[in-house]
Amino acid sequence: MSFEFLAPDAAEPVDGTRPALRSPIEWELREQGANFADRGGWRVVTDYGDAARELAACRETVGVADVSHLGKLELRADVGVTSAIVAELTKDGALALGRAILHDEVWWCPMTMSRVLAITPPERTPEIRDRLEAAASAAPFASVVEMTAAYGSNVVTGPLSRETFARSMALDLRPDHFGEGDFAPVSVARTPGMMLRQGGDRFLHLFGAGFAHYVWTVFIDAARHLGGRPVGTSALDREPSVGEAARA
Repeated sequence: MSFEFLAPDAAEPVDGTRPALRSPIEWELREQGANFADRGGWRVVTDYGDAARELAACRETVGVADVSHLGKLELRADVGVTSAIVAELTKDGALALGRAILHDEVWWCPMTMSRVLAITPPERTPEIRDRLEAAASAAPFASVVEMTAAYGSNVVTGPLSRETFARSMALDLRPDHFGEGDFAPVSVARTPGMMLRQGGDRFLHLFGAGFAHYVWTVFIDAARHLGGRPVGTSALDREPSVGEAARA
């Protein structure tokens, strides 16, 4: 069963031009001075006018980035089927609750043992969706659901990232309690979501897209009180690479 009609990249061209894919809070990001570039058909924030200061925030305090452009694809099937499909696509990666698998730039995050969320770079989303659907089509009662537009997503990164989260949630993010590659459901600012530690002091926070403006406001306010700021992909791309612990 396919839910590809939910895919943002399935939008039909208008007058020969395919509409740009946008963050649900693009208007707010523009008001804060965001500059944009195209990436995989999405309008992605590159910076807010001072990439050097944004990089410094990521390294010295905390930076918050809207990453709505990441693909989110949910595989649903019986437990043994999800494990087999993920193992096939990650070259024998083993599913375990609480742990995400990083393989070839894609994070495979078990929400339950029968529901796995694949988080992809925007330019890889159609490819990974096709591969998932091909694998699911050969299995009974398996489906792939396009969730890219359903989830908002932010990266919070820097030495004060844990302090930023601590102002609105109770999950213990200390390194000895939440390791690289750990993945967990979480309530942040009384809003349900999911948390992935991508590596070092860098966390990916997923939540319902309808809460995107509220969540952004909460985190930008907390970050600024700690000396941080909103950042774009130019700063994120220059951060140290994520650790190897979660790689397949």
